[in-house]
Amino acid sequence: MGADPGLPGAPAGLGAPIETKLHPPGVRSEWVERSALIDELANSTTKLVLVDAPAGFGKTTLVAQWRSSPAEKRPFAWVSLDRGDGDPRRLWWYIVSALTRACPGFNGEEIRQELRAQAPEFPDSVLPMVANGLAALCDPVVLVLDDYHMIKERRCHEQIRFLLAHLPASAQIVIITRADPPLPLARLRAAGEMAEVRARELRFTPEEAAKLIAAVAGIRLGAPELGQLIERTEGWPAGVYLAAISLSGHPSPRAFIHEFTGNNRFVVDFLAEEVLGRQPAEIQRFLARTSPLSRFCAPLCDAVTGTTGAAAIIEVLERENLFLVPLDDNRQWYRYHHLFAQLLRSRLARTEPALVTTLHGRASAWHEEAGHAEEAVQHALAAADTARAVRLIARYWPAYLDSGRAETVSGWLRALGDDRVAASPLAAHCAAWAAGFAGDRIGARRWLAVFEAGGHDGPLPDGMRSLGSSAALLRAAFGFDGLPVMRESAVTATGIETDPASPYYALARATLGFCHYLSGNYAAAVRPLEEAVQSEASLHLVRMFAHAVLAMVLVERGRLSRAQECAHAARSAAATGDLGGLPQTVLAYAATGAVRAAKGQFDRARTELEPVLELRRKTPGLGPWSTIVPTLLLARFRLETGDQAGAAELAAAAREVLTALPDGTEVLQARLAEIDRRIGGGNHEARPAEPLTGREVAVLHLLGGTLSLREIGHELYVSPNTVKTHTQAIYRKLGVSTRHDAVAQGKRLGI
Repeated sequence: MGADPGLPGAPAGLGAPIETKLHPPGVRSEWVERSALIDELANSTTKLVLVDAPAGFGKTTLVAQWRSSPAEKRPFAWVSLDRGDGDPRRLWWYIVSALTRACPGFNGEEIRQELRAQAPEFPDSVLPMVANGLAALCDPVVLVLDDYHMIKERRCHEQIRFLLAHLPASAQIVIITRADPPLPLARLRAAGEMAEVRARELRFTPEEAAKLIAAVAGIRLGAPELGQLIERTEGWPAGVYLAAISLSGHPSPRAFIHEFTGNNRFVVDFLAEEVLGRQPAEIQRFLARTSPLSRFCAPLCDAVTGTTGAAAIIEVLERENLFLVPLDDNRQWYRYHHLFAQLLRSRLARTEPALVTTLHGRASAWHEEAGHAEEAVQHALAAADTARAVRLIARYWPAYLDSGRAETVSGWLRALGDDRVAASPLAAHCAAWAAGFAGDRIGARRWLAVFEAGGHDGPLPDGMRSLGSSAALLRAAFGFDGLPVMRESAVTATGIETDPASPYYALARATLGFCHYLSGNYAAAVRPLEEAVQSEASLHLVRMFAHAVLAMVLVERGRLSRAQECAHAARSAAATGDLGGLPQTVLAYAATGAVRAAKGQFDRARTELEPVLELRRKTPGLGPWSTIVPTLLLARFRLETGDQAGAAELAAAAREVLTALPDGTEVLQARLAEIDRRIGGGNHEARPAEPLTGREVAVLHLLGGTLSLREIGHELYVSPNTVKTHTQAIYRKLGVSTRHDAVAQGKRLGI
C-alpha cells in the first residue's frame, strides 16, 4: 500500500498531507435551499463572515450552498480543518494551497518556501506575503476555514487575527465553528466588519423541515405532526434529518413523531438507536468498528474489522446516505458525518469497550505499512499502546526534525506524557533530540540524563547503533557543554557509527570535522568531513552541514576551487532537501561568504549572510558553535565594508558565548581579538596608506597557505604573472619584502 500523494511540493516530513481537505462538500439533492441566508451572504462585504452554531446546525451545508449558488461569482478557497492543523506550519500550508487552487493568479510557491523553514517568521514574513498575495489578485476571493473549533493553538488564532487586520477589501474570510473563536469579534462587530450567522438563523422553519422530510423519507407530514417535530427538535437541522431517515419506511409516521421526545443530546441517542437498529447486524457492526477512523478506505476498513467485504458495505452506505462523506472524486476515501461518527463511537464504547484499543491498534499497523506516519502514531496513542507509539515515534522523528517539524514530534511526546517518556529510555531519546532541535537545552539535558541511565538492546528504530551513540551524537551536534565535551563526544560517535550506509555515520564525522575546524586544526578536519560528504545516506541537514564546514576548512588551507565546489554543494543540499530558511542553513551561507571574502567580494558576502544569520540568532538554543562562526565572519565582512558599529554588535554577541564556554576556543578568541583591535577595542597597527584591492586581499589570503604562485593563479583563474604583479603590490603597500612577512603583517592588520 503506497503513501498518500499529498499536496504538490509538500516538504519531506510534513506527514501525509490530505489533498481532499481542500474539497468543499458537493451539493446534494435532498438539501433544503436556504435562499434568504444565501442572498444575505452573497451580498455581504465584511472582512469576516462568522457561521457559528452547535454541531448539526447545517453550517457547512449553508456555506457550500452559498458557494454553488447563482448569486455568488467569487471563487472559494476551502480548508477543512482538523486537530493536526494546530501546527501553524501545517495550517498555513493548507491555506496557501487552497488559495493557489482557487486563484491561479495567487503565487503561493514563495510562501511555501518560507513555510518549509524550521522557524518560519509568521508576523514578519509569511502573513504579510499572504496578505500581499491577496491584494495583488485581480478578482475577489472567499477563504473558508471549516471546523475552526478544532484549532486550539493560541499562535494560530493570533495569526488569523493578523490576517484579518490586514485583509484587502477584495478578500473575505468565512469561519465555520461550533464555538466563538478567540478573535476580536466585538471590535469587528462594532466596526461593521463582521457578518454573523448563528443557531437562531440556522434553525429550520416548518416549511424547510417539510421539504427535507419529503426529499429524504418521501412522505408529507400533517401540520400537527410537523409542528410537533419542529417543537421537539427546536428546528435543529441534524435532528430533523435524523428523524427523516427514521421515518423512511416507518409504518406509522404519526406514532413515530408522537414518541419523538427529548432535548438535543437525548434526541441524538434516541435517533441513533432508531437508525442503527434498523440496519442489518453486519452493517451495524461495520459502522461501529470503523467509527474510530477519522478517514477510511476499503482496505483500511478490512484490516481494522478483520473482514474482506468493506468495499461492498461502503457502497451500500453511500447509496443509502448513511452519513458517509466522500473525500475524493474517485470514491476511495471517506469519512462519516462528524455527528454520526460521534454517535457511533459512543455506541461502540458502550457495547464493545474492550475492542476500542484493538481497533486503534489495527489502524495504526495499517497506516504504518501504508507509510502514513502521523496517523500511525495517532492511532497508537489512541490505543494507549505506549510501546508501539514509542517505537513509531523513534522510527519517524528524524524525517520530521530534518524538515523542521520538531513541534509535531513534541506533540506526540506530550500525548504520551512525561511519566511515560521518563519510563522509556527510547522515548526519552526522542524527546532529547526534539528538545535540542526546538532550542530547549534544558529539556535536552533532562531527557539525555534519563536515557543514559536506562538501556535498550540492539540498534534503535531510527537506525542509531545504541543509546550511547545517541548521547554522543547529541552532545556533539549541539555542543551545549562546550567544545572539549563536543569534540570528545564526536570522537566517541565516530567509533560507534562505523556503517557508511547509516545517516549517523555522516553526522558523527561532520561534527568531528567541525570540532577540528573550531580548534584551528584544519588538516585533521579534512578527512572526517570528506567521509561525511561522500556518504549517500546522510540527512539533508547533515549533507549541507558537512559540505559547508569542509568549504570553510578548504578556504583556510588555500584551496579555493574545491572550497567553492563544496559551498555550492551546501547551498544545493539546502535547496534539494526543501530546507528553505531553516536556521541551520546559516553555515551554507557562511561557507559561500568565506569563499567570496577570500576573493575580496565582501559586499556580496555580507548581503547574503546577514538575513540568514539573523534568523539563526533568533533560535540560539540550537547550539552556539554553528552560530558563532558566521557571527565572526559577518563581523569581519561589516568591517571590510565600513560598518564598525555593526561589527561591534556581532563581536559582543560572540564574546558572550566565548566567555561562557571558553575552553578550547583559542582560535575563535583570536579571531574576536583581531576584530576588537580593528574596531578600536585594543592597540592595533596603522592601516596601510594605500589600501589593498579586493584581488590583492584574495592573493594575500592564499599566500598564507602552501600553494605556489602558479597554484594560486589556478585558484583565482589568472596567470602566474598576474599573481606575481599582485604580490609585488602587496609587498609595497604593506612595507615588507617576503611572503612570510606579508602574511604576518596582514594578520596584524586584520586583512
